[in-house]
Amino acid sequence: MKRIGIVGLGLIGKERLKAVEILQQRNLPIKISAIYDPWQKDIESLSSKCKATICLSIDDMIAQHPDLIIVAVPHDTAVEVTTKFLSAGLNVLLEKPMGRSLQEAYQLAESCSRPSQLSIAHNYRFFAGIAALLHDIQANHFGQPIGFSLLFGHGGRPEDQNSWKLNKERAGGGALIDPGIHLIDLCNLVAENLEFIGGLSWNGFWKTGIEEECRLLLRSKNIPMLDLTISVIRWRSTFRLEFFGENGYGIVVGRGRSYGAQQYYRGQRWGWQSGKSQSDSEELVLTSSGDHVFADELQSILFETQTDPIQHVCTVSESISNMRILEEWHKKLQNG
Repeated sequence: MKRIGIVGLGLIGKERLKAVEILQQRNLPIKISAIYDPWQKDIESLSSKCKATICLSIDDMIAQHPDLIIVAVPHDTAVEVTTKFLSAGLNVLLEKPMGRSLQEAYQLAESCSRPSQLSIAHNYRFFAGIAALLHDIQANHFGQPIGFSLLFGHGGRPEDQNSWKLNKERAGGGALIDPGIHLIDLCNLVAENLEFIGGLSWNGFWKTGIEEECRLLLRSKNIPMLDLTISVIRWRSTFRLEFFGENGYGIVVGRGRSYGAQQYYRGQRWGWQSGKSQSDSEELVLTSSGDHVFADELQSILFETQTDPIQHVCTVSESISNMRILEEWHKKLQNG
């Protein structure tokens, strides 16, 4: 039986509770053994529902010695909390990002006493449409690569004004670190020797010092051009990936929920020559709700061999590569 501890029971922590329920429905031997969140008013009802011990401190959680601790707390407390668990020899799945800076990422890496003790939760790898596109890229399905365009826009809400995510010190930045780090991670899965070229940012709506919308231009050994647009002020939730090569292209739209169901399309160069319009000539490869990505990620780390080149849990070295791009971006902003 795999015993799970969860620290932080906000939006993402509750998603992790649901993920365990889904794995139980799949008849996998797993349970929530302990939970900790001093700010969660509903912790008793959550504990009752999953039959977990309520811990009163980090030390209480360490004493429970779960097989895996999931840390889902704000960025400014995540490193300190995670370091305590790693120092106690426990396995940790840390919700992205791996700290607020490359320095904090290295600090976490140095706290590990063995390989695979720490994993970083980048669950977008487990969306069916995204994974299918990235597998096709790796298989050279579209011929010689030309470019990869990624767009991620949060619709936002008025209450965001009071969120810690708009606080530069607490969050470590704005749109690029969250949610943009997801897109950087996807790029690093298929791009060899990813390199930061330049970018732009804008912060004129909330005006809290974070980047509210930004553009990044990257390049790599195998993909000549990668461009990322990330925003927390798009008003209409938007998610779109477009990869194109000399023989064709792949498009992923949607991310589930307010973003719409995820759909993956493949198209051929000059598909209109078949007698259809270009869009009608495209193949709808799959449609997915994306409802089970948290469960699939957790199943991967606990019950699978981590051999899939895309759908494996993000490692420390992979996450440091993601944070390195973030670091180069911040240097660019400081230097103008």
